[in-house]
Amino acid sequence: MTIRINPKGYQPTKKERIEHNMDNFEQKVGKVLDHYNAGEISEKQFISEIRVSHGNYKRNQRTIYNSED
Repeated sequence: MTIRINPKGYQPTKKERIEHNMDNFEQKVGKVLDHYNAGEISEKQFISEIRVSHGNYKRNQRTIYNSED
Protein backbone atom coordinates (compact mmCIF):
# COMPACT_ATOMS: atom_id res chain seq x y z
CA MET A 1 0.00 0.00 0.00
CA THR A 2 1.38 3.38 -1.01
CA ILE A 3 0.71 6.48 1.07
CA ARG A 4 0.79 9.73 -0.84
CA ILE A 5 1.92 12.83 0.96
CA ASN A 6 1.15 16.33 -0.25
CA PRO A 7 4.63 17.76 -0.93
CA LYS A 8 3.44 21.36 -0.50
CA GLY A 9 1.91 20.77 2.91
CA TYR A 10 -0.64 23.19 4.30
CA GLN A 11 -1.44 26.12 2.00
CA PRO A 12 -3.10 29.08 3.74
CA THR A 13 -6.04 30.71 2.05
CA LYS A 14 -5.81 34.16 0.51
CA LYS A 15 -7.72 35.63 3.47
CA GLU A 16 -5.31 34.05 5.96
CA ARG A 17 -2.30 35.36 4.03
CA ILE A 18 -3.78 38.89 3.98
CA GLU A 19 -4.47 38.77 7.73
CA HIS A 20 -0.96 37.51 8.43
CA ASN A 21 0.52 40.29 6.28
CA MET A 22 -1.48 42.93 8.20
CA ASP A 23 -0.48 41.46 11.55
CA ASN A 24 3.16 41.37 10.50
CA PHE A 25 3.03 45.03 9.43
CA GLU A 26 1.40 46.05 12.72
CA GLN A 27 4.06 44.19 14.71
CA LYS A 28 6.91 45.84 12.82
CA VAL A 29 5.41 49.32 13.24
CA GLY A 30 4.83 48.63 16.94
CA LYS A 31 8.45 47.60 17.45
CA VAL A 32 9.75 50.68 15.64
CA LEU A 33 7.42 52.92 17.65
CA ASP A 34 8.65 51.36 20.90
CA HIS A 35 12.28 52.00 19.90
CA TYR A 36 11.45 55.58 18.92
CA ASN A 37 9.58 56.27 22.17
CA ALA A 38 12.51 54.84 24.13
CA GLY A 39 14.86 57.25 22.35
CA GLU A 40 16.89 54.48 20.74
CA ILE A 41 16.37 55.76 17.18
CA SER A 42 16.07 59.22 15.67
CA GLU A 43 13.00 60.65 13.94
CA LYS A 44 14.60 60.13 10.51
CA GLN A 45 15.31 56.49 11.29
CA PHE A 46 11.74 56.09 12.55
CA ILE A 47 10.26 57.50 9.34
CA SER A 48 12.61 55.38 7.23
CA GLU A 49 11.65 52.19 9.05
CA ILE A 50 7.94 52.96 8.67
CA ARG A 51 8.40 53.58 4.94
CA VAL A 52 10.29 50.32 4.49
CA SER A 53 7.66 48.38 6.43
CA HIS A 54 4.85 49.97 4.45
CA GLY A 55 6.61 49.25 1.15
CA ASN A 56 7.02 45.61 2.13
CA TYR A 57 3.38 45.45 3.20
CA LYS A 58 2.17 46.87 -0.13
CA ARG A 59 4.42 44.54 -2.14
CA ASN A 60 3.19 41.53 -0.18
CA GLN A 61 -0.44 42.57 -0.64
CA ARG A 62 0.04 42.87 -4.41
CA THR A 63 1.67 39.44 -4.48
CA ILE A 64 -1.20 37.93 -2.49
CA TYR A 65 -3.93 39.52 -4.61
CA ASN A 66 -2.19 38.52 -7.86
CA SER A 67 -1.67 34.91 -6.75
CA GLU A 68 -4.06 32.27 -7.95
CA ASP A 69 -5.94 30.27 -5.32
